[in-house]
Amino acid sequence: MLKTRKKWLSILLTVAMLVGLMVPFAGPAIAGTSYYAVDVPTIQNDGLRTLGKLGVKIDPMPANTTAQALITLPNDFDVVTDTVYSIEWAAQPNGATAQLTYIDENTLKLTVTTTTYSGKAELFVAFENVDVSDSAEGDVAVTIDGISGPLPDGKVVIAKVVSDGALEVSVIEDDEFTDDGGRVKIRVEENVAGTLNGGDELKLVLPGGLEWGTVSGLNVLWGDLTSSDIQINPDEDELIIKTDGSESQEAIGFEFWVDINIDDEDEADYGDVTVKVKGDYDVTPSEIVVGQYADYSVTVEADDPDTKVYAGLNEQDISDITIKEGLEGSLDDGKTIKLTLPSNARWVMFGGKYVAPNPPSDDSNFWQEGEVVVSDNGVELIYAGLEGTDDRTLKLEVQNESTDAAELTIEDNQVALEAGVTGDLKIKISGTQDIETEEITVAKIVSPVSVKVEKTTVLIGKSGQAAGNITITEEAAEAIDADGELRITLPEDVTFDGTPDVEVTSGDLEIDDVDVDEDDDDNDVLVITFSDESTEPSTIVISGIKYNVDRTVTEGDIEVEIGGSAIVETDHTAYYDGSDFDVESGGFEDDDEAFFEDTDYAVKVVNAEVVSAIQTKRSATFQINSTTYSVNGIQATMDVAPYIKDGRTYLPTRYVAYALGISPENIIWDGVKATFIGQGRVVQVTPGSAIMAINGAPITMDVVAEVVNGRVMVPFRWVAQAFGAQVDWNEADQTVSMTL
Repeated sequence: MLKTRKKWLSILLTVAMLVGLMVPFAGPAIAGTSYYAVDVPTIQNDGLRTLGKLGVKIDPMPANTTAQALITLPNDFDVVTDTVYSIEWAAQPNGATAQLTYIDENTLKLTVTTTTYSGKAELFVAFENVDVSDSAEGDVAVTIDGISGPLPDGKVVIAKVVSDGALEVSVIEDDEFTDDGGRVKIRVEENVAGTLNGGDELKLVLPGGLEWGTVSGLNVLWGDLTSSDIQINPDEDELIIKTDGSESQEAIGFEFWVDINIDDEDEADYGDVTVKVKGDYDVTPSEIVVGQYADYSVTVEADDPDTKVYAGLNEQDISDITIKEGLEGSLDDGKTIKLTLPSNARWVMFGGKYVAPNPPSDDSNFWQEGEVVVSDNGVELIYAGLEGTDDRTLKLEVQNESTDAAELTIEDNQVALEAGVTGDLKIKISGTQDIETEEITVAKIVSPVSVKVEKTTVLIGKSGQAAGNITITEEAAEAIDADGELRITLPEDVTFDGTPDVEVTSGDLEIDDVDVDEDDDDNDVLVITFSDESTEPSTIVISGIKYNVDRTVTEGDIEVEIGGSAIVETDHTAYYDGSDFDVESGGFEDDDEAFFEDTDYAVKVVNAEVVSAIQTKRSATFQINSTTYSVNGIQATMDVAPYIKDGRTYLPTRYVAYALGISPENIIWDGVKATFIGQGRVVQVTPGSAIMAINGAPITMDVVAEVVNGRVMVPFRWVAQAFGAQVDWNEADQTVSMTL
């Protein structure tokens, strides 16, 4: 207990109507007597503190009566004989008196006396400047012991003691400022009285390049200290807050204005100004944002640049686009902003309405020049039409100036995309408005289908020659439009020998019909139609492909176009006309009015190479752990990679057979063994067996054949022996070379 400190008691006895918080005593009462806490403050230990007030209500107080009771504080709380009190009656019985008498350090005696008149009496006992020891903690309960009259025993909690107080710092008014600096209002609150003191400091620390300026307008909002008791001193990037040595007996809260100056423009970062809250106190939060340091600037952002869109399709949803001001007034009235798509894209919809070079004037679904697209804080962006010979540039005009930094987000944007072009979809930003952003990515373009092929060799002037299988896989469910058709188009002077087999090997896409037709250029086309679209990504395998190769065809790859209205729309669609996107006169046929009339396929693939009749020598190269192999210098792709196991280099026998000129129909799998027919030989390999048969003669290998990802794998030297090829192993490059 602090015995060296001067101790005194200010005891206020007030008879008044109850207007504050009432916590009634729940024990037994005499007549109409009750005890309650008018308030229950949280206070800090180890010092002079003001507790809550004890309310005493006697209704009625009889005439000619003296009521007495002892009021006792806990042992950790001391009062002394210096008493200051006054009496006010709210409903005073004529001649009634009240008195507090000091008994000892923590005990007082209350006496209430009436004469010939009765009535309601209500008293407030205030405990001010009570000496609280450093060991006190928890609820502070006063005990009332009745002596005589209508003052019964009772107990009331009038305060709560904590060992350490805490501070809370908040920003009341932040600021958005430039190099000229700013001005903010900050509030500091004690959660218990006496938290702030002259020996400890609260520090607010600015980020690099900024420093505190003049402090003004200090105002104590509540509590028993005055502004002269509080010291706030700026010291470059630190703002130091403490008292002059005074400690509050009632928790205080105060506010003040303080300037923020730019000390080093190169060091100061644009954006939120985050102040760290430090010092000798338990304080929340640890950081506060006092404002934003910015410059007059305009930026353009794509909210979701990873949005997936499909090449060759119309009405593709791209990212929302946001135009931001660094400060109010950054966008200049009358200036323009232009958004230009790349050559493989056209605007379809912007901000939820259609765009067109010559929109119908009576259709509200279209933007008309002069209409407001988006607005914020007083500034507006006006639609100003499409520009350029191909209408790829959408123009906006700034109208008015903002009253606060504007953020203008344009939602519901769509484009039409050229088939066969994938990658990032980027918009270039230009115009008379000064804008920091030059380009944004608004989507990732992918093909609606992926295509894998197997490659064979065919001869000039021969018919019925086997070509490699074509596997088409949807990127996502419904990527193939069941209302359209898939078209596999051959180059000039190469035709189908019969109709290939078409099968859905995974997924639930349903095929309706398969037929061979001719296009307008008399090229052979395999046409596939559908009866229902997929609900899960599906895979189509086209096998049994045979080509008739005219003698006029030159040596080289046979390039096959994979297209059709099932995966390509933009070769036969144009701007929305109020009812649909179709080109009226052209339909699926190319038309000058279509977005991309010359691009009617999604991808080109090579499933056969044309060679002359005298070319017989073949060479092939396989690399360990690579699915790419080469045949006569031309690369192709496998679905399984060679590997090394137990000192043996395993190759997929199917692709070795392809490389050495064996056609797909001469590779047979019966569920038990693989048979390869070519080069005058019949080779049979059984997975799990070390026996290889060549023209019926068994040969025992030193290892068994394996199956990996559905492919039969055999060490390369046994494969070479089987097909009569010469082999070479390059240790440095990890490659196997074969010649036949």
